[in-house]
Amino acid sequence: MNKEILNLEAAAAAYVAERYKRKRKPRLQKDKPLTARLYLAGQALAGLLASSQGRARVSDIRYEAFEWADKMLEED
Repeated sequence: MNKEILNLEAAAAAYVAERYKRKRKPRLQKDKPLTARLYLAGQALAGLLASSQGRARVSDIRYEAFEWADKMLEED
């Protein structure tokens, strides 16, 4: 019986080792340069999210943030 326990423990250890070996490593994204447009869109997004009451769609808020960024970058 003691031999069965050792075999079971060895099988469990092998399974755990194989499972962790198979785990996919996260891919690192290449850094995008922070442009003025992206920075301003982020600032506008923060303001829009702070003033919203959570009932807006993400795509609409993102679109509006970039609209604000484009308006801020327009030359007079």
